[in-house]
Amino acid sequence: MFSTRITSTALAAAIAFAPAARVAADGKDFIAGALIGGVVGSQIQKNVTRNRANQQSIFTAPAQRQATTQKRTYRAAIPATQEGREIQASLNYFGFNAGTVDGQLGGQTRSAISEYQSYMGYEPSGHLTSFEKELLLRSHNRAQAGGDQTFRQIAATPDGTRGLLKTYRAEFANGASTGSTNVYGAQRAFTSDY
Repeated sequence: MFSTRITSTALAAAIAFAPAARVAADGKDFIAGALIGGVVGSQIQKNVTRNRANQQSIFTAPAQRQATTQKRTYRAAIPATQEGREIQASLNYFGFNAGTVDGQLGGQTRSAISEYQSYMGYEPSGHLTSFEKELLLRSHNRAQAGGDQTFRQIAATPDGTRGLLKTYRAEFANGASTGSTNVYGAQRAFTSDY
């Protein structure tokens, strides 16, 4: 920066103290002068911009500089889990948009969980209780394994695929055996003890 100031001062002094003489110029001289003037003007503009930025940072209070620095902090990525993938896939299956199945239970998944909870009549907290999670995952597994029976049940409910959740919950609560294979591959009646 110091060398730039010396160069600028020397150039200004040479122009100021040079004797004026009558000179004839042609088009080539005009183009060369325009190019040199553009380069010099660009450097001057860069220096002016840099000086303004330096002056602003000098006069900025330390608290303001710290606030600017704090805006650049990033949070760590949400860890992906297999259970998170299963929850997202289940929510998506039943029409609650949890976004991409990546295993990270972020904002969109929390919103989908709240929708699921509201639909089922639970408090929409965005966080699944163990019962709500088990009902969601078991219902999804049962629907996937149900084949044609699942399609008939979907057609019979006015809420479509979502209606399966309420149908399965009622069956689980009554302890009715559906005769289908459960999540663990064994024949058994579903009860409300989970």
